[in-house]
Amino acid sequence: MVMRFSGLDLNLLVALNALLEEKSVTRAADRLNTTQPAMSAALSKLREYFADELLTRAGREMVLTAQAECLQRPIAEVLAAVQHAMRTKPGFDPSVSDRVFRIMVSDYVASITLPPLLAVLQTLAPSVQIDLVPSDETMITKLERGEIDLAVAPERYLSNDHPSSILCEDEYVVVVDRNNPEVGDAITLDQYLEMKHVVVNLANDRTPMFDEWFLEHFNITRKHSVCVPIFSIVPALLVDTRLIATMHKKLATRLARHFNIRLVSGPPKDFPTLREHMQWHRLRDHDLGLAWLREQLFRAAQE
Repeated sequence: MVMRFSGLDLNLLVALNALLEEKSVTRAADRLNTTQPAMSAALSKLREYFADELLTRAGREMVLTAQAECLQRPIAEVLAAVQHAMRTKPGFDPSVSDRVFRIMVSDYVASITLPPLLAVLQTLAPSVQIDLVPSDETMITKLERGEIDLAVAPERYLSNDHPSSILCEDEYVVVVDRNNPEVGDAITLDQYLEMKHVVVNLANDRTPMFDEWFLEHFNITRKHSVCVPIFSIVPALLVDTRLIATMHKKLATRLARHFNIRLVSGPPKDFPTLREHMQWHRLRDHDLGLAWLREQLFRAAQE
């Protein structure tokens, strides 16, 4: 069935949204699993309807026109509203639900929350499925597209346009190989700065978040020996070496049970407190299933 509004085939809104976000006919076609000629035809119809080019070439790239920029957010919000309305049920019974929840989290958050969460789901919601999506810079985009149901991240990465709530707090600790002869029960600031570090950078296109804090407070760059994209691999890289790492205490404590590592006290004494938040689309505020999941995730994080 073709739906029309003021002469516009509403099915073209999906194509328009993809074109405005991808800024490419080819990528928009790939995203919607259609052909490039079909997407080109949709763009022609949209240009005719809006009496505007919408996408224009600037060198080797396509850019949005002024009208296209004005349309981008409203179109995305309309489609998100429709998608959320179709997914939302009047009630939620976890004992019989077979719903799939997609959550964007770092491996740190997954490591400390998933074991207790899955234990609860086995009892209360045996058919509910959790799909994890690795954290990256597309978090808000995926949230607004409806590609994820929930995102977990530090406050600095949240959007002011959507609701959020605290998930957990943690502190940073220094971690070394259990037999590292250079570090005792504590580490001095001079040692910390002199030794080589294993560093985690979740987004390879920017400075690791902890290093940004370190530079801001000490105007010093730590010596990196290796940089990795996930937290859980760090202990394996410390074993049988004289490298050190700065990790979240909850994760380091859990991994110390399985790796020959130990936690040490020491500088900087004013390590920042890490606060992880849950964020969801504002149109999902009344989603009873998502509210239930947030409550279970919060309880799991407190364990």
